[in-house]
Amino acid sequence: MASPSGTGHPAATRYGPLRIVGCALIVAAVGLGCDSGHRTASPATPVPAPTTTTPEEDCQRLVEYWARAMIQGNRWSGLDWEQKGFSIDQHEVHDRVVAAARVEQRTNGIAAALDLIARQSRQECTARHGAMGGGRH
Repeated sequence: MASPSGTGHPAATRYGPLRIVGCALIVAAVGLGCDSGHRTASPATPVPAPTTTTPEEDCQRLVEYWARAMIQGNRWSGLDWEQKGFSIDQHEVHDRVVAAARVEQRTNGIAAALDLIARQSRQECTARHGAMGGGRH
């Protein structure tokens, strides 16, 4: 018995439309999967340049932040030196700065103590090259 499609196979009439749809789906899926991502028309998203700081600047910011917290009574000021992110040397700098700031605060007020913190943390961190060592040498 001949099929209306002219192939001579009775299954061609029964599965012909399904084969066409199936082939179309396969071609579409392969076309999507083979997208190599080479699109030249869309601009690339700009990535901001990383900022860099010196060890001295990092030390000064860290010591100044936590020394201010100690003087101002911040609730986080009681963390230990590791939780604050200090090296042992930075912790020593911090302790000296806080001690000096407490004396300054008693004699000249909190504003003077905060000024001393900024000044002394910058001086000591610069003198100790960021105080990144592991302790006394």
